[in-house]
Amino acid sequence: MPRLVVDDISTGYSPDHPVLNGLSLSVENGGRLALVGASGSGKTTLFRALAGFMDISAGQISVGIRLVSQPGLTLNPERRGVGLVFQDLALFPHMTVERNIRYGLRGLSATEATRRVHELLELTGLLALRDALPEALSGGQQQRVALARALAPRPGVLLLDEPFSSLDLETRLRLLHAVTEILDAEQMTALLVTHDQGEAFAFADEVAVIGGGRIEQAGSPKSLYAMPASREVARFIGEGSFLHAEFAPGEMTVETPFGAVMPRWIEEPPSAAERIEILIRPEDLSLALQGDEGTHVRVLSYRYMGSFVDLMVALDDGQQLHWHSPVMTAPSAGADVRVTLKGGLYPAFRQ
Repeated sequence: MPRLVVDDISTGYSPDHPVLNGLSLSVENGGRLALVGASGSGKTTLFRALAGFMDISAGQISVGIRLVSQPGLTLNPERRGVGLVFQDLALFPHMTVERNIRYGLRGLSATEATRRVHELLELTGLLALRDALPEALSGGQQQRVALARALAPRPGVLLLDEPFSSLDLETRLRLLHAVTEILDAEQMTALLVTHDQGEAFAFADEVAVIGGGRIEQAGSPKSLYAMPASREVARFIGEGSFLHAEFAPGEMTVETPFGAVMPRWIEEPPSAAERIEILIRPEDLSLALQGDEGTHVRVLSYRYMGSFVDLMVALDDGQQLHWHSPVMTAPSAGADVRVTLKGGLYPAFRQ
């Protein structure tokens, strides 16, 4: 059963220019959803509407069985049953870790509040730092304090607004893993707003791509990467290049510079011969082995990325493709090599 339901909402900063226009999504009880989108896509506006900082002009928002927003009704943030974690954390600098977490536990007896704070200190690995002030903590430790404080009153839904963006990569990845374990232990329903697709994939059971004030596609990280519902989603989720191909009615395959390829049609297949495009991911290319014919490409650029080399290559017809090559076999810039396309289905789009 969904714990958070957003049903056909619209809102904006002026009546004539809605930022969200008929947007719907839901998060299952105990599920983790990541909302990703480019700047200006509407993700921050949606977060503000979910948190109760912004009225909606159409539709409804529900947390559990409770209606928290509709036209003419916007429950205040403290009455919505949501926990909030912001990018700037908003920890009280004069309060210890323990007092920051305890803040907001009104309505509990002193014994119950102490027990709950102790649970969260243990769960977040902060027990030894309970008497420390925020200024004495690392960025990752401060994030865990903010998370524990938001979880303390056991909200119906936890909303996180790009809380990891200021952390270095290693700390971010380590904290993402820790946060998902904490949320699972609390059986907490959570929605993360982020512009970082890698962060979204690491955090969520389901990812929703927002663009133009609507949800363009929602599904598992794997399904969004393998089967983008549109060119916009394909461009935003992962790296990729669009390769021209020729379609002929009645044929199971399409013809490309790499030979015949099996398409996975994202739209209705054309009814007549037509030039189309297929999506090629950087990992779909590989260096032709001895004895394989392969397709000639010229390496335009070489970028060493540590675990792989990021190459830009040009086909003889001028089309350019991204290629992630193993370090040991990566050709240098300017090299002429032959490459093959791995077998499988390739997302196909009409031009």
